[in-house]
Amino acid sequence: MTTAEYLEAVRRLPLGSRHDLTGGAPFVLLSPHPDDESLGAGGLIACACDASERADVVVITDGGGSHPGSRMYPRQRLIEIRRAEFEAAGSLLGVAPDRMHHLGLPDTNAPTSGPPFETAVSAIAELCSRAGAKSLFVTWDGDPHCDHLAAARMADAVLSRLPHLVLWAYPIWGWHLDPATPIDRPPPQGFRLDISTYQDKKRSAIAAHVSQMTDLIDDDPDGFRFTATTLAPFVGPFEYFIRVSS
Repeated sequence: MTTAEYLEAVRRLPLGSRHDLTGGAPFVLLSPHPDDESLGAGGLIACACDASERADVVVITDGGGSHPGSRMYPRQRLIEIRRAEFEAAGSLLGVAPDRMHHLGLPDTNAPTSGPPFETAVSAIAELCSRAGAKSLFVTWDGDPHCDHLAAARMADAVLSRLPHLVLWAYPIWGWHLDPATPIDRPPPQGFRLDISTYQDKKRSAIAAHVSQMTDLIDDDPDGFRFTATTLAPFVGPFEYFIRVSS
């Protein structure tokens, strides 16, 4: 199977409801960076909050690595900006402030093993237990980004401690993989969620990540910025969730 065939199968996942994904119970969503939550699952989050369903969102890294060459926005200032953007986006989606969580791990260097990894896993597992979560959402482990892979490994480790959780993955950078690359995975299972009712909220939440969506930081020619092309998979009427395990 090629990557193009796999992703087309993801796009053709059967329509599901919020209840199919969460069981109508609380859930926890892991976001490697401030913005992944809005891009990949903003519609789900808004839908759940609209139904008064508990949604806790955990951002794994501090987001401070997107513009390493900026003098006007050195790392600590950028971390503070991205934290505020994350909280603003959550508010737009309806998430209560005390359900927005920061692990504060270094951007582009989230751990995949060792004591910092175990500390992060323990924090996530404790939150899942405290919230009464029945499902856990994380970025797809096929995303070509080290922090996304780290987040997926954390989710797997949480599942080993809390095997009752249903684990779902949402692609971010996987949408932009080389379509001709072979992919050694079984056909995806899961659901696509119609978020058309919540598209405006989702787009507002995405736009709240101003440092990533605009030329706010204009003194780093190698800094990161979304384009119309890189945003395209996230502004449509559906979100896609791959079932990792039950």
